[in-house]
Amino acid sequence: MSSAFVIWQDPETTMWEPVAKLAEAHGVYSFSYTQGALNKNFVPFPRMNILDKVYESTELFPFFQNRLIPERRPEYLTMLSWLDMVPGANDPLEILSASGGSRKTDNFRIIKVPQMSASKEYRLKFFLSGIAYISDDAKRELLTLDSRTRLSCIIEEGNRADSNAISVINPGTGHHLGYYPHYLNEDLIYVNRKLGVAGGQLITSIPVLKVNLSAPEQYRLLCESVTPWPDNFVPFQSEKYKLLATKKRFPSHRE
Repeated sequence: MSSAFVIWQDPETTMWEPVAKLAEAHGVYSFSYTQGALNKNFVPFPRMNILDKVYESTELFPFFQNRLIPERRPEYLTMLSWLDMVPGANDPLEILSASGGSRKTDNFRIIKVPQMSASKEYRLKFFLSGIAYISDDAKRELLTLDSRTRLSCIIEEGNRADSNAISVINPGTGHHLGYYPHYLNEDLIYVNRKLGVAGGQLITSIPVLKVNLSAPEQYRLLCESVTPWPDNFVPFQSEKYKLLATKKRFPSHRE
């Protein structure tokens, strides 16, 4: 079974909240809201407005389908290239989570729930955030990176906007290149704490997967965070990720 969470940014506080979970098993998709959906500013998705029910469908729900570029459009191959994927039977949740599943003027992101790798590692692909705000020297440096590059990260103490902000750094030069996505910070910091890491420096390795020279800045640098998987660790287990749904299930409007 594969699953992903929908993360929503509260326009009032700018904080990110998990509001829903999508899971797929044996060709059936299930959708449930999480505790984060109880936020007073959150509006449920159209035709799925019952917060404590499970919706099921044999097709991907419109909210997610509308965030995938149709395969017939030329932009599809471009996006696959940016994601370091090749045409074929790609998991839609893999595409959505790697790209973030965002749309223009959108305040939603999609993150796939990681599973422990064969080498017992916690791995997540992501595009580096905040590139528009780094120095000109760092922007030029970023374009010279390749798949041999390993970046590091550190909790940015004193960041007034986000006390858990994780700065991504090129250890060779010390330049700040951007940020680990805000909505993924909590788990990465928790994993490091479980491993006994103290202070701001994290033991996470960040290999560069692809530099997309012609892409918009939000898709410029594709990376992957790699951290040992702690014993008995379960991703995304804070209170706001817990499901609101009862056992009763509702079919989607497509069925």
